[in-house]
Amino acid sequence: MDDTPDIDLTRRTEPLSLSDISRAFGLTRSAAQKWHKPPVQAATGNKAPAHRPALHAVAEAIGADLGPEVLESHRPRYPVSVVLALGKALGYLDGRGHPVGKSPGKGRWLPAAPTVDPATKKLRYYVNHVATELGITTGAIEVGLLRGSFTESDGTDEMGRIFWWSPDANRIPKKARTDTGGKDRS
Repeated sequence: MDDTPDIDLTRRTEPLSLSDISRAFGLTRSAAQKWHKPPVQAATGNKAPAHRPALHAVAEAIGADLGPEVLESHRPRYPVSVVLALGKALGYLDGRGHPVGKSPGKGRWLPAAPTVDPATKKLRYYVNHVATELGITTGAIEVGLLRGSFTESDGTDEMGRIFWWSPDANRIPKKARTDTGGKDRS
């Protein structure tokens, strides 16, 4: 079976259903459904999720007014601009809007390449990018963040993953090499 998505978002003009969005990113429909309206969890006392639905957050960030026919619908159709921005923000699409490949697992996977912030268009670097540059594990960074001994992140994305903006991400390895007496390779 071919894993390449059959929807080219760079050529699409009509709004996309949740099924269309999932196919465009090579995912199951449940992923897009969660980005539209996450299910409430009994474990949290049926409270709303901590983060706004990713599709809604991206639409707001790029200034797209979705209206109640999308926000309240069980069969919403999202504008292509929102879906493209979401794909770039989550790491499913590259900066030109083309698929980057299959998701490497379940849950809050970390994108292989930096993602594009929908509001600022700046690049966001994640734990895995910084860990690779430093030659350490993502776990070491996460422990350092918890202990307050690692450079604080600049924010969280639409899925709650922490990130650093490009200039900060570039300074972290330099600071780490200086703090440990290592050579600065730049």
